[in-house]
Amino acid sequence: MTGESILIVEDEGFIALQIKELLEKNGYRVSGTLAYGEDAVVLTEKDPPDLVCMDIELMGKIDGIEAARKIHEYSDIPIIYLTAYSDNQRLARVKDTVSYGYIVKPFKDRELLAAVDMAIHRHKVDQQFRESMQHYRAIVDSAAEGILLVTCGTGAILEANPASIRLLGYTPGELSGMTVGELVATRDERAGVWEESVCRQEIWSGEVQLRCRDGSLRDVELTSRIIRREGAPELSCIMAHDVTDLKRSEAALREAHRKLNLLSSVTRHDILNQLTVLYGFLELSGPDVAGTRLEEYVKKEKKAAEAIRRMISFTKDYEEIGQQRPGWHRVEAIIRQLAKTANLPGVALDLRLGDLELYADPLLERVFNNLLDNAFRHGEHVKTITVAAGTAPTGLVIRWEDDGTGVPDAEKERIFERGYGKNTGLGLFLAREILSLTGITIRETGTFGSGARFEIMVPAGAFRDPAAG
Repeated sequence: MTGESILIVEDEGFIALQIKELLEKNGYRVSGTLAYGEDAVVLTEKDPPDLVCMDIELMGKIDGIEAARKIHEYSDIPIIYLTAYSDNQRLARVKDTVSYGYIVKPFKDRELLAAVDMAIHRHKVDQQFRESMQHYRAIVDSAAEGILLVTCGTGAILEANPASIRLLGYTPGELSGMTVGELVATRDERAGVWEESVCRQEIWSGEVQLRCRDGSLRDVELTSRIIRREGAPELSCIMAHDVTDLKRSEAALREAHRKLNLLSSVTRHDILNQLTVLYGFLELSGPDVAGTRLEEYVKKEKKAAEAIRRMISFTKDYEEIGQQRPGWHRVEAIIRQLAKTANLPGVALDLRLGDLELYADPLLERVFNNLLDNAFRHGEHVKTITVAAGTAPTGLVIRWEDDGTGVPDAEKERIFERGYGKNTGLGLFLAREILSLTGITIRETGTFGSGARFEIMVPAGAFRDPAAG
């Protein structure tokens, strides 16, 4: 029992009654029986049924095929033709109306029921397919990235979404007559490799420069995927993300950094030269002020000069942060290399990191160098340093622990402040700054009197273990 409504359009009353009884007996609802095609057009617009059983030869001025054509002008109702004729001329006209069935009279009850059931089912599938296509079309048309559909054999462009048209400046008609190879800015060996990759590799991504209609060049990141079709040529769906403005901004930013670094380098050099002169005069004035009130002043002046020198040195270290792209660094290898050159007599190093890699600034080495230096300078009686990694709710945690004095509770956060500490006061400050570039954080969580424990929190995506596959 289905309950779908069916309209019967049949000019022979007895046959119409038979069809009505058969359909109702099998759970369908008959919304009406008509003998005129004109009436069928009016009724389907007023009260659309789920299906129409349409005779071809009808009373009135139009036949069933013409009635079906008019119905489909404003609705998508599936139609099954019931007729005593099957000549080629009628069949050709029927094909133009998107028929869901064609039954030649006389027919058996099971034939009609099967045709009705399959027509309703097929129409539902067609509707779902059309809705799905509408959804995909809406996504493609509203996408910010350019999307091209090309044939793999020839590279001919079959379709381009609005974003591609805006990016390249061509009209849809112009693009449909081109190949993807014609869009490449430079026709060289690399262009051939790109075309081959787009149309041959299952999934491919890379960067290429395209030439627009007005002659301008655009840098784009491309991603392509092969679409395989049974009995038809393969297609490639290419997505183009315009990175031209981004690359220009990066180039401008690099140039600005270069100029600022040059300025700061020259300034540092000049200040350090003046400090050298100042040190020289302070040394020369030493014998003259010995034993006088001025001797104490000279000592303070030397300390002030040394503080200035440390500050200048800090500016050089700090400006190097973020100058190079982050990359993947194997943590255990860095620490072992640092331990070889560090002065850690009698200290055992227990590393449990395996092949763990972090995505971090190239200055990551300084982070662990500062932690080693911190253990040596402030741990007092450190015998063992243990470094291990474990899971955390938001990613990974690396614990750096020693068995030295530890850090008082009141200083656990202050040790990361610039200038705080017994030495330069810059090591842990720089460590936190270096890690923060890729979203990594560091904190001290040890127990004072039992040793220091630094926890490095690494977010998902900023660590990996190649050995784990």
